[in-house]
Amino acid sequence: MAKYDLKMSDIRVYVKLDSYLAEWLVHEHGGIPVEFPKNSYENDVLEMSLTLRPKNLEDDGDGPGEGKIPIAVPYFKYKNVKSYNYLPKNGQLAIQKSIRQRFVMQLWRDLHKFGNIGKQRKELIFAWMEAHGITPSDTNWNTLAKIYQRRQDVYRKQRKMAKNTVNEPLET
Repeated sequence: MAKYDLKMSDIRVYVKLDSYLAEWLVHEHGGIPVEFPKNSYENDVLEMSLTLRPKNLEDDGDGPGEGKIPIAVPYFKYKNVKSYNYLPKNGQLAIQKSIRQRFVMQLWRDLHKFGNIGKQRKELIFAWMEAHGITPSDTNWNTLAKIYQRRQDVYRKQRKMAKNTVNEPLET
């Protein structure tokens, strides 16, 4: 039985991800191929997106390749993955976006609890990378620091807007 009590087929789809994201995904899901949990958003996207392989399709690079992570396709109740096993470009984009969004949410949730990480940022981000299977390189650190900073800017802007609206008198 699969890691998440979901029966997996032998079918794999391959999704290209940035190296830090691929390392995180493989670490979070216990290895290759990546198996998403039962009832996960990613499996819902797979079920919705998988199609019959188009006839006369030249190799469009949907198979294994440099920087691509194999994702195990579960058996679906309403879609036979023996026939419906082609993931078109828009399906690949949807999976990539959902993985990235989950990554950003976890990074924010884990680091935000430390409050203003200011001077400790470098050490905390490196520690987070190591804890989540990401190679602790300067390139990866810079990428994660930028992601965290963007999220923090959005958070501060939302808090400021919320604070301003609380103090405004209600129109009657």
